[in-house]
Amino acid sequence: MIEQRERTKKMKVSVLGGGSEVGASCLHIQIGNTNLLIDAGMRMHGDDLLPALGMLDGLGIPDCILVTHAHADHIGALPIVHSLYPSVPVYATPPTIDLMKVMMKDAFKIMEQRSKATDSLSAYTDDQVNRLLQSLLHFPASGILRIGDVTIKSYRAGHILGAVMFLIEGGGESLLVTGDLSFKAGRTIPGAVVPHDVSPDVVIMESTYGNRVHTDRNTEERRLSEHVAEVISGGGFALIPAFALGRAQEVLLTLQDYMDKGLIPEFPIYVDGLVTPISRIYKSYPHYLKGPVAHRIRRNGDAFLTEGRCKAVEPKERETLLQGKPACIVASSGMLTGGASSWYAERLVSGEKNAIFITGYQDEESPGKKLLDLADGLEQTLELNGTSYEVKCHVGKYGLSAHADANEMNRFIQSLKPTYTLLVHGDDEARSRLGELLDPRFNPVLAENGETYPFEKRASGRGIKGKRYQTSDGNNFLKEKIGNLLLYYSDDGQTMKPAICTGIHLKTNALICQTLKGKPVRLQYSQVAEFVGPWNGAVDELTDAVNEVFNFSRPILEKLDWGKLPEGELSIETIFDVIEPSDIREKLVIVLAMQSLPPEYRRKQDRGQAFYIIDDRMRTNLEKFDLPIEAIKMNPTAAMEKARDLLAQHPRFVRCGVNDLGTETERLTIYFDFPDAVKDSERKQLTDMLKKETGWDVSFSDSVRQDLLQKYISDIFGSDAGTPSIHLHERTVSLPAEKTAGSEQLIARFKETTGFQLRFKGEAEHTSETGKEHIFQVESSGNRMENNEAIAETKRWAEDRGLTIYKVGIKQEVVEVHFISPEIARRHEAELEELSWRIGRPVTYNKNPKQNEIIRITLESLPSDWEPKKNPSILIDRKTVSVKVAELPNEEEKKRISDKIERETGYALEVNR
Repeated sequence: MIEQRERTKKMKVSVLGGGSEVGASCLHIQIGNTNLLIDAGMRMHGDDLLPALGMLDGLGIPDCILVTHAHADHIGALPIVHSLYPSVPVYATPPTIDLMKVMMKDAFKIMEQRSKATDSLSAYTDDQVNRLLQSLLHFPASGILRIGDVTIKSYRAGHILGAVMFLIEGGGESLLVTGDLSFKAGRTIPGAVVPHDVSPDVVIMESTYGNRVHTDRNTEERRLSEHVAEVISGGGFALIPAFALGRAQEVLLTLQDYMDKGLIPEFPIYVDGLVTPISRIYKSYPHYLKGPVAHRIRRNGDAFLTEGRCKAVEPKERETLLQGKPACIVASSGMLTGGASSWYAERLVSGEKNAIFITGYQDEESPGKKLLDLADGLEQTLELNGTSYEVKCHVGKYGLSAHADANEMNRFIQSLKPTYTLLVHGDDEARSRLGELLDPRFNPVLAENGETYPFEKRASGRGIKGKRYQTSDGNNFLKEKIGNLLLYYSDDGQTMKPAICTGIHLKTNALICQTLKGKPVRLQYSQVAEFVGPWNGAVDELTDAVNEVFNFSRPILEKLDWGKLPEGELSIETIFDVIEPSDIREKLVIVLAMQSLPPEYRRKQDRGQAFYIIDDRMRTNLEKFDLPIEAIKMNPTAAMEKARDLLAQHPRFVRCGVNDLGTETERLTIYFDFPDAVKDSERKQLTDMLKKETGWDVSFSDSVRQDLLQKYISDIFGSDAGTPSIHLHERTVSLPAEKTAGSEQLIARFKETTGFQLRFKGEAEHTSETGKEHIFQVESSGNRMENNEAIAETKRWAEDRGLTIYKVGIKQEVVEVHFISPEIARRHEAELEELSWRIGRPVTYNKNPKQNEIIRITLESLPSDWEPKKNPSILIDRKTVSVKVAELPNEEEKKRISDKIERETGYALEVNR
């Protein structure tokens, strides 16, 4: 029996951890009838590493778990939470998920080492970590997630790659959880988005630096770069312990930028610990990064580990590194709590020429904080990994924070104007100072661990009790396009290219975009063909999907049910709702299909939004792919390569090519060594297969490899067979040798393999009556025309008599005329004899029907209300063209259409349901 949840009257926020501290962040939120858990981190020090997860027993079971970003103090306890609630979905942005896979594995390794050193239990197992990582779900690319009766929107939070804030709305109430915030853009990622168009009832905001104002970033970067250069020029090593996720990437870019500008001398930089795999993940998301970094990745393949300057170090190389030339070492962890940085610190801290430079937040109990206290004269020795060291190296501190300062957080709250502000993620001094700074109108509350904060709903059911301060709504139309994949027209106005919208230039209403190769491009709205949809995954994954579509869209088109489209003017969003594409590839294919509609079926209105006119004709064209859809067939090179792969094991296949390229009749041509050995039924199977796999129409060459024919004769009969005479127009081979007993089996084998008939010395000159009947030769008028002259005369002959022919060729002195089918050719045998007289040469006709032409004539002949389900099929052995229709026509109409098709093609019509 399913229990009916009691309708809640109060929104509640329970602080399981990360309230009055930096570490173990974990919030339980009850809003409307939905329960959410946001983050579940760990403390970096002490015996009590976990948030108060026992509180969950008295709170509602989470309907979902949300992750703001991938730092350990926000994700470290998630394996335990997931093991408690394995069926509860866990959502994070794609970069956060990729980063978690690295961070969680490393955190578990460190925790295992610590538990062994202290003879204690680990907080969780490796299996629990793997189960969590396998269950992670991407937060929707649209930035909107609906769980129960609440809607959750994500906003960029700055701080590190993939970090987001969550706006939660439900039951007439709203709440914004900031996670960790950074408003000033660093070198790697843009700053946090300020959602001016929302005014939540409650804001839960971090307050790490609530008691200070950051120094000028440029000044701090210059100080750090110059001090590192001074230490190295003095013969020492400069160690920069840095958070592997976020801070290390900023440091690497800063040092290299100062070198590039010639502001400091060149020196080697060694990168150790988690910095290397984290930097590689940053490289996979250039569309999340600032433009210069994305450009550097596009140009050099990397922005952080630059070849010749930055080198990733393995643990086994550390000793050798310290015995070499002075250098800068950037290593995790940032607080010297373990990992590579503490290993280097143990060996460098007592060297007077060396330096350790701190660039980020230091927990009160961390070795990094004690090192800073030592520099201030508050400590004498530094304990690292259980050993005390006398500190003789230089120590410096630099403000490269990835957190907002007090002034920024104050302005943020002024912008949002919440009814209540809960301050979390800060020590007592930071939260107290920030609480004093905030306007009392916004009711700042210093949240404490283990407490639950209820908020009473207003009687109107809208918002919570408390005075409200309204903000004006902005125009969100352009802002909603940020993060969307779009197609835009290049300078020629014809070619469509993909790009990701990364921002808006509000003064000009221009879209700031980035191509999939990282190139920045600014577009006016009129240049946009269509928006495909939001994308927040790795750019490599998107590039693969886009390339798959632009290389060959037909397989994806075939999966979509175009028949579901209603008639009328439809936006792309409406079309998506009807067809229900499952991924970005199917969305992109739908957009390409809509761009292929004739101009009169496409129009723009309302801020340039595109609408597409769908009627019965367009729907049918879409179902039959009878439109110039982008990549409906492979490019010629790819199609030929695919054909070679598919036919590689075919015993008769020799090569393939493309004929009539750039025309309506362009086609793949397949060449066999002995084409007559490939039956019509097999040719049809090959035609259908190649059409499906490449999108190309197919023809088969009648050219015979005479050299291989002679070799094959020698292989089965030996050299005693003599030199054969090959009669291509009769498809016979004459041998000068006598026929021997037991030759019948070889003759049959030869016929099956090559399609040619063998005749031996002394046998009748013509063994194939059929072949004889198909050659027309009469007494000439006295003039035997040369090849080109004979071909031109044949074309004039056909034009004079109103005959439709498709090709004229010459094989072994015989002029071959191509009609639409052999059946039509036989109706003109008298004319063929007359042609032989005119040109003074023997004449024959091609024995293969022109299947595409027969299909075209059939489709044009069918009444529109027959509604054929797919293209007609050619049954060569029955001289029939078969079509399937929704409803069988009456016999009189069927006979009339069949007579017309048979008159024009020589093939009878077969109609089925």
